[in-house]
Amino acid sequence: MQILVVEDDAVLAMVCAAALEEAGHTVVGPVHDVESFRAISGLDGTNLALLDINLAGGNEGLELARQLRQRGIPALFVSGQLGAARDSASLALGLLRKPYDVDDLLDSIDYLQNSRNPASVSTLQKPAALEIFGSKEHQ
Repeated sequence: MQILVVEDDAVLAMVCAAALEEAGHTVVGPVHDVESFRAISGLDGTNLALLDINLAGGNEGLELARQLRQRGIPALFVSGQLGAARDSASLALGLLRKPYDVDDLLDSIDYLQNSRNPASVSTLQKPAALEIFGSKEHQ
């Protein structure tokens, strides 16, 4: 998968990007703020955006989620801002709650990727740190 990483914590962004690349994904970014997001030209082929909501002290990630949605790129909120994420559930597939570890991240991406296959849905185990918007658990 080609995955856009939007995270303002530089260390977390680097750890996330390294883990994704090691798992065989192609990483776009990481992007740390709205300005660096606007400067990206290589979003064609992006399958998923991992999107922090709170960028530079504001909820700028929500606006980025809207822009990504208009481009047809699904987002997964990666945030500790649970209320803001849930209030904006229409903008993302779900929420990976911070703090998370690398296994949570990779398992969540695998879950999202495999949940698109109807034959595997019944055997999938959702990671505990992942909340899927629109699911029975979320309603």
